[in-house]
Amino acid sequence: MKDAGSIVSVDAGVSLDEQAHGLDWVHWLLRGVRQQCEGVVLERPATKAQMHTRWRAFVRERFERGLGAVLIEAWHTTAQRDGPGLIQLETTWSKMLTPDEAQRSALAGQLLLQRTHGARYQGVLGHFREDVESGKAEGHIGIVWPALAHLFQLSPVIMLSEYLRLEWETAVRDLDGVAAPFGSSAIVKVAARALNPVNVSPRVLHRQQRLG
Repeated sequence: MKDAGSIVSVDAGVSLDEQAHGLDWVHWLLRGVRQQCEGVVLERPATKAQMHTRWRAFVRERFERGLGAVLIEAWHTTAQRDGPGLIQLETTWSKMLTPDEAQRSALAGQLLLQRTHGARYQGVLGHFREDVESGKAEGHIGIVWPALAHLFQLSPVIMLSEYLRLEWETAVRDLDGVAAPFGSSAIVKVAARALNPVNVSPRVLHRQQRLG
């Protein structure tokens, strides 16, 4: 297993399942967040019977209506080395959260910053870390994780998948026997859908061209 100071490259030509299988180090990196947080944005349910209903609602109403887009934008903003842009995105992210969600999100991001303090060549993430330490930023997970994922050369789809996995595994940490998300709410499908919105049908496209 690679340590958090290593730079890991993921081959874009490898299937998503194969890539995820080789990312045990990511799960190690996020383990501290899962173990120390009472939830990330998704609140932990009281019973396992509630879990899939809450997960589907989270995906539909929160992730697909804003959180996922901010995660993707944070990855690209890091690629552009735009430190001020990350601070602006953090404001966007935090405005989408309730006070309790914002508190959990900031704690998760700060824990992740602690676990990667010794990572090499931190670039924009290092500047964002300084902004958190100086009080200019709060260190929300929605900014820290995409920035870290870009630093470690993870593709956007892997970044999204691991964020969703973090939300799920933190929420079910103390619930035994909960099956993984399935169908349209499966983690891999949700991540892929975030990056590939449903295309306009040929009939609608033809109508738009005719009207134009």
